[in-house]
Parts: sequence; structure tokens; C-alpha cells
Amino acid sequence: MTWSSTSLAAAPCSRSWPGLAARLGTSQPAIAKIENAERPLRPELTAQACAEFAVPEAFFAVPPSLLDVSLPTFRKRSGARAADERRIVRLGREAARAFEAASLSSGYHEVSLPDDLPTMDPEAAAVALRTDSGIDADAPILNVTRFLERLGFGVVTLLEPRPSIEPPAHVGISIPTLSSTRPVIGLTAAMPGAVMRFTLAHELAHHLWDRSSSQTWSSTRSPEERRAHAFAGALLLPREVIEQRVTETLTLDAYLRIKADYGASVGAIIIRAQRLGCISPHRARSLQIQLSSRGWRRNEPVAAAVERPLLFSQALQRATNLVDHDIETLTGLPVALVHHWIDYQQPPQPVAPVLDIAQWRERR
Repeated sequence: MTWSSTSLAAAPCSRSWPGLAARLGTSQPAIAKIENAERPLRPELTAQACAEFAVPEAFFAVPPSLLDVSLPTFRKRSGARAADERRIVRLGREAARAFEAASLSSGYHEVSLPDDLPTMDPEAAAVALRTDSGIDADAPILNVTRFLERLGFGVVTLLEPRPSIEPPAHVGISIPTLSSTRPVIGLTAAMPGAVMRFTLAHELAHHLWDRSSSQTWSSTRSPEERRAHAFAGALLLPREVIEQRVTETLTLDAYLRIKADYGASVGAIIIRAQRLGCISPHRARSLQIQLSSRGWRRNEPVAAAVERPLLFSQALQRATNLVDHDIETLTGLPVALVHHWIDYQQPPQPVAPVLDIAQWRERR
């Protein structure tokens, strides 16, 4: 048995590689040789490693994957910590590898996207993808998760098995690579439905344009992140709709009607309207200030439904019949972690304040 170079997704963040050799009672050169497939992993060392990292023996039999060295992309907030990022990357790579194995074993199709999308700008690509998927120009995408799954993407709504009570700095992750034709888009925390939908669309953009990227980008204002934002806005909020329904004088409350119809946050609609020239930068800033003063950034009215993935679970069902031993053999991961990914249901979100329609009409 050789030691896969796969990152240890199940290992707690506090456990670092420098002390690994000491904890396993061997030397660092020996660990390096095992990782490089220059020395077999002895049974007694396997047992120690399984206990140390809480992974099944099958973990060490999983062959290395190009996903192990492929660069991730994130939708994240400023101030994201490097340690958290490393853990999310490990989890994202393991989820991607597990879904790829389940999808292959079940016979599900690879991701299918029009070949010319990466040559287009975000606006044109969003229109082309909606058209290719049979969605009318002005129609909402009712379920973004199912939209992605029909394209062949796996979706995991909570990668982290021990989520923090603090708002996460990293919201979504994907690993866009030319080597994987059955990728996963992962979310890192429970979030409102509108944020979830936008994050999924944002990560889809990275799979269109950044599959051959040779570097990651640390800034949320990078050209790649701006492009992903623009694509997500165009995919969820068609130009025709925003140009018809948004004016310079449209009140913040009136934006909620668009949110109710298209499942995008008011903040995202404001940005989209400004990008299309429907409102001025000054008006956009005014609306964003109102958004903050009303507390809507934390709890926005008119909640969009939280979506639940199906494809990963269905692929694993077909491949293993959800038998624990077979799940471990196929994925090389703890059964509890895999079940967390496929069974997790986001808890109910805080009840959004109800818009008083009578008052809204009076203000009009």
C-alpha cells in the first residue's frame, strides 16, 4: 500500500505536517519516501495514521489525483485567514474527488457546457448558457442547484463538518481544472437562499474561465472575481428584466419584488442595475447605505428558498447502495463525513421581517 498525496480532509486544523513523523513514530525522510511512493506504507504505520487522522484504511489506498495539485477558486470576504483557507481547500479537494468517483461509478454524464462560452464576455456567456439550457430570456432560474446538477456539477451545501458560529470568510469553493470533467461546487456555511444561489453561479463562472489558471488570486477585487460576479448577476438577473423594472427613483422596498421573482439579494440587484446603467453610482451608494441602516445585510426581507442538492447523493446511492463499507472503499473517507455532505440540510434561517405592503404602497 502506498500513501496518496491527497490532503487529509478529516484531520483537524491544529494538526500540522511537521510533527507528523514524531506522532507516527518514524522519521520525516521516511514519510517523504512514502508520500513519493518510494517506500510502501507498513500495516502498523497505516493503523497509526488511521487513528491519528480518523480516516479509514481505504484513505491510503486512494490513488493520487490531479485534483490534489489543482488550484482552487473561492468566493470569499476580505480578511479570510490562511489557515481556514487551507482547511477549506483540503475539504473541497476531497469532496471533488469523492463526487468524481461516485459519478464515474454510477455512470452519470460528465459536465456538458457549450464549447464557446469561455470566449465570450460574462453577459454574452450568461445569455448563451440560459438559451442552451432552454430558459426564456426573461425567466428566473427557479433552482440554481438543480440547474448546475443537470449540467453535471456536484453541489455540497456545507463542506465543513464542524462549522463555526461566526460568519465564514470563505463562502464558496470550486476547483476548476481541465483534468476533471465531474467537478464539485462547495459551500462552506449555512447561508440565506439568495446568497447561496449567487455563490453557486459565481463559482460556475470560475469553471468557465479559470480552468487553466496557473495562479490563485487573493483579492476579492481581482479581474477574475469581478468577472465571476458579473456573470452571476447576468445569469440570475437578465438584462431585459432589470432594464424594464429598475429606474433611478425605484425605492429600496420595490427592489424586494424583483428579489421575490428572481431569487437574488437586493444588494446584488442594485449592483446589477448600476452595471447596466439603470441607476447612477450615486443612487447605488444611497441604496446600499439604506440597506445597511435597515439591517438588511444581516437579515433581508423576502427570503429565497434554500436549495437542497440531489446529484451527489443519487450517484453515491447507485454506486454503493449507501453501504458504509462500500462508501469507504470508493471514497477513502470517513462515512460520517460523506453522509454529512450528502445528507446535510441547512437549518432554518432567521425569519426575515415582513414587508408591510400597505405602507409600501403609501410610500409609492
